[in-house]
Amino acid sequence: MSYPSGGPAESPQAAAGPAYPPGGPQPQPNVLGTHPVPGQRRNQGVLIGVVIVVVFAVAGLLIFGIVARATGLGGFAWGLLFAFVPVVPVIAVYLWLDRYEPEPAKYIIFAFCWGAFIATLAAIFINTQVADLLHEAHSGGNRSAVFVAPVVEEFAKGSVILLLALVRRKEFDGIIDGLVYAGMVGVGFAFTENILYIGRIFDELSKESGSAAGLRGAFLLFLLRCLATPFAHPLFTSFTAIGIGVAVRHRSTAVRYLAPIVGYLTAVLAHGLWNAGASWAGGGFIAVYVILMFPLFAAMVAFALVMRSREGQMIASRLYDYVRFGWLIPQDVPLIATLRGRKALRQNAKRYGVQAETAAKAFQHNATELAYLRDKIVRQVIGPEALETEKQLLDELRNRRASVPFPPMPAFAQAVPQGPGGMYAAPMGPGTGPVGPGPVGPGPVGPGPVGPGPGGGGYPGGTGYQPAQPGYPSGQPSYPSTQSGYPQGPPGAQGSPGGYGPYPPSQ
Repeated sequence: MSYPSGGPAESPQAAAGPAYPPGGPQPQPNVLGTHPVPGQRRNQGVLIGVVIVVVFAVAGLLIFGIVARATGLGGFAWGLLFAFVPVVPVIAVYLWLDRYEPEPAKYIIFAFCWGAFIATLAAIFINTQVADLLHEAHSGGNRSAVFVAPVVEEFAKGSVILLLALVRRKEFDGIIDGLVYAGMVGVGFAFTENILYIGRIFDELSKESGSAAGLRGAFLLFLLRCLATPFAHPLFTSFTAIGIGVAVRHRSTAVRYLAPIVGYLTAVLAHGLWNAGASWAGGGFIAVYVILMFPLFAAMVAFALVMRSREGQMIASRLYDYVRFGWLIPQDVPLIATLRGRKALRQNAKRYGVQAETAAKAFQHNATELAYLRDKIVRQVIGPEALETEKQLLDELRNRRASVPFPPMPAFAQAVPQGPGGMYAAPMGPGTGPVGPGPVGPGPVGPGPVGPGPGGGGYPGGTGYQPAQPGYPSGQPSYPSTQSGYPQGPPGAQGSPGGYGPYPPSQ
């Protein structure tokens, strides 16, 4: 078979000069480059996922086999039924807490399965061995329950939070993420543990007094463990999660190492006090519950709500940096940084169809990721590769915004922060000067609202949009003035759906 040539056949001509200069580097055809094969990373992800599923399946079969052997088939069935009741509502509470930047479902499932299979398997093996050494295997095991089980169980549960913080160090944003994973691993651990305890009491009472007595005993234990104290294991592990969450947001090496350790020791102490009350208080268990468990749980709930509120404030603060740079307008921020605004944007988009609703969710998710990344850049807890990620997120934000139907804004106008004299003001990051209609200049500035800059009067009466500052200010840390490849902000003629009007004109 012959192939047509592009022109008449000619004799080969000698090259004008040598392809490689004498003494220079020569080609190395046998040396492989560093470029990945297309699809290689995806195949590695699939392989890792398959390995994880297999490991969890084997661990699940082992732990369920151990539990079924200890409870009998009847006890295992009733224990499984009763233990499943609190799982869905408790998980729903933690997912409700994680509404600004929900964790991926695969990591939520991973944390739950770790708690249900891996952590329980390690705990039941170590606790049993220690109980045998203490000759407590058949005597209630009070010493091992108070002094050994909390150490082992909190380490087994907390290790997965540390693992996820290391593997997802770019996406693990702080305390709220840690609390969510603590909830998932704690719920999983409690699920398997409740099957064991409820199934065992059913089996023992059924052998002594019949299945009716066994069912009554199982139901009473269900009320105590599944309805009165369903948050016990998530609560204890939350202390470890708080320590890890503090560590990932702090630059100090000492804090990074000490915070998780202090959190873990606090979790062990709280767990040990609870087990001591359950083992030694006898009839005073209710008093231990009222004095220790309920106040501790109420304090943790209040702390989690405060952290979520501060999370919204942080998102708003970091997004207003991009308002100053011209990438967003002030009215965008409440639709991302407040739960009420997020709901309003999605409900309004839902009226225009599934695609519009998907675009609104993607816009919010993209802007939220951008705010978290900006916070890490300001805190200097992330490497220089964050600049390229930030550029990608900004490009995506600009491209997605055109397809989002925004709701009318009067209901959210009060959410835009006010500076002195009723002017719009954006929280300042380190290294930028006062912001006004004039240019941004370098200068030391602490956190807080900004007044009018050297360019003049701001926004009388709180109306109008701030003129955009093209690109990134030269004085901003981690934003080199010669950084190439960064777009200069949205074009001035671009409008926005829903009646926001055009972007501020570029200077």
